Amino acid sequence: MKETILSIPSPLGSPIDLLKFSWEGTQPKETISIVAGIHGNHLNGIYLCSKLIRFLNSVEAGNETDYRLNGRIKIIPAINLPAIQEGKRFWSFDNLDMDLAFSGNEQGEITEKTASAVHQHTEDSQYGIILQNADNHYEDAPHLVCMNPDNLTKDFARSLGPPNAREPENSPSLRLCLYNQWLERKITSVILAAGKPNYLDKSLCEALFPGLINSLLWTGALVHNRKKPKKYSVRFNCRENEQFVSAGSGGFFLPLVQPGSEIKKGQKIGEIIDLYSGVTHESHLAKSSGYVVTLRDYPLVYQKEVLTILLE
Repeated sequence: MKETILSIPSPLGSPIDLLKFSWEGTQPKETISIVAGIHGNHLNGIYLCSKLIRFLNSVEAGNETDYRLNGRIKIIPAINLPAIQEGKRFWSFDNLDMDLAFSGNEQGEITEKTASAVHQHTEDSQYGIILQNADNHYEDAPHLVCMNPDNLTKDFARSLGPPNAREPENSPSLRLCLYNQWLERKITSVILAAGKPNYLDKSLCEALFPGLINSLLWTGALVHNRKKPKKYSVRFNCRENEQFVSAGSGGFFLPLVQPGSEIKKGQKIGEIIDLYSGVTHESHLAKSSGYVVTLRDYPLVYQKEVLTILLE
């Protein structure tokens, strides 16, 4: 079912409608919510939601004969609509980070009203997935983010496919994000991060899509006639085991590794060269073996900016 959960008046014409898609199976005991587009330049998650909506509509129509709907599934594929229309992380009119606006305010600004609508329409869920990309100027290898995961959360994470899970950064602003609001309501939740902003990586989305289907099978919201959900191997990494490699000088950063690659201690990660002369200022070597989970995508760097994050 397609439902408008918030209509935002526009001074330039038709209103902007925040849409929710939902399906209810034969035994709707539990609900899973999947959301994307909290930031306007996170395109992979929006595209994954569109593929999932098409697939679930096909299941509901009886065209996917091996699948049937069992529980309740909700998808809000594009949350920050004004920012998405502009192709920017934040909507330029208010420049507010929507992920710092939850649980929202029905009487507040547009960003706060949107956050409130999303929170209200997902707070009854038992499971939740937030789809996102890396921050500006970076690219993420597919990984999960979960805070102090219990055994149920770990099993949920193992249904999605990425080989690594991280802890979120512990900051005062964390309590204002949607993920933390879900945790406070005892919703078993994970963040699935992959790719870079302002770029749609279709091949990456195709690789992630089976994991999303598998997670629906694991929760019981979806049932397959012949196969059971897979249980993937996941390394749960503590924040203390992350290695941040920062620039010692400014210039062009030329990486020699790729996001998602396993590297050895002493392996060269990249070089920083002078902006004008091309002379190499420094070479960066991995201090320990690890997995490249985040890599600087924009080449121009200043001193002390993070170049890569390794999971040791």
